[in-house]
Amino acid sequence: MIHRRSRAGCLKDPDVAELFFKEDPEKLFTDLQEIGHGSFGAVYFARDVRTNEVVAIKKMSYLGKQSMEKWQDIIKEVKFLRRIKHPNSIEYKGCFLRETTAWVR
Repeated sequence: MIHRRSRAGCLKDPDVAELFFKEDPEKLFTDLQEIGHGSFGAVYFARDVRTNEVVAIKKMSYLGKQSMEKWQDIIKEVKFLRRIKHPNSIEYKGCFLRETTAWVR
């Protein structure tokens, strides 16, 4: 029997699914303005429509040749950010999925 790996972005594993909020980030965050980008994604200023707060959003795509590797990197980063508590780091608020992009707040 051949075992196929689950596809990138698959939330069938409950341990993975619980890392991500179900809401559509495009409905929660407006006025996105890119402030920087790198090989793994881009960072934006945005406004949270629920609180009117200005927030930072990191958008990371897991589309393309190495989509599974990118997806695994996103999962690792989210798990790390959930654990880290330090005065010199930003506070992790959550992660959302939209199509093939993770939005980290």
